[in-house]
Parts: sequence; structure tokens; C-alpha cells
Amino acid sequence: MTRTERGFTLVELAVTIMLAGLLFAFSVPAFQSISQSHQLEGAAENVAGQLRMAREKAIATGVDQPVHFVGTNVYHIHFTSPYSIPAAWTLPRGVTYATAMDSWYTMRKDGRCSSSGLIVLRNLRGARDTVSVQLSGLVLTQ
Repeated sequence: MTRTERGFTLVELAVTIMLAGLLFAFSVPAFQSISQSHQLEGAAENVAGQLRMAREKAIATGVDQPVHFVGTNVYHIHFTSPYSIPAAWTLPRGVTYATAMDSWYTMRKDGRCSSSGLIVLRNLRGARDTVSVQLSGLVLTQ
């Protein structure tokens, strides 16, 4: 009687584990790249959303709403009387301003903005996303 043994050899298991490890090692940077891109896009949408909210609040309350971009990753809305800061928002880790550091955009009660400009955000890989603020009060992401 001959007996056939079933199963995998140690070499076959080692090769399989090595291939799985290589696939994992090559996929991690790709996932990080996708994550950083989504963080950048989300940060730009959040900044645009806060600017739009300031405009809506200025129109609704009849009080100008200054939005202040501070340092490399913080922005907040000032109340005009007294000059208090009710809340501040920060950009996600790895996302910073390429422009707009220490700049102001005041959304006026008539729906217009005090100045126009670009708020350029960038991530660690150097990718950029832009928020455009127009004098009409229109805020766009590009």
C-alpha cells in the first residue's frame, strides 16, 4: 500500500507568505496616496463651506462676518462686536496653506465679499487644491 501525503511543503508556504508580504508592501503607499488626496479635497470643501456659511450668516443677521486664516493650518470666524472667536477649525494633518496665511475675507451683509482671492491648500506630496473667493461672495473649489 502506498500512502500519498497531502499538504503544502514549507517552501511553498514561505513563497506564498513572501508574495503576500510584497503585495502588502506595494499597496500601502498607494492607499496613503489616495488618503492624502481625499484629505486635501475634503479640506478644500470644508474651507469653502465655512466661507459660504459666513456669507449666509452675514446675510441672515445683517452683521459682517470676517473669516481669518491664521498660520499654516487654522481658520476662524470673528464676531464683529466684540471681536471674539466662537470657533476655530484646523486643516487635517499634512494639509497646509500654500497661500492665504494671515489673510482676511469679510463676508458682508449684502452678500458680497470685502476682497477676492485664492486660498491654495497643499498636502505633503505637493498636490494642490484651490478655493476661489470672488467679490460677489461666490466661493468655488477648483
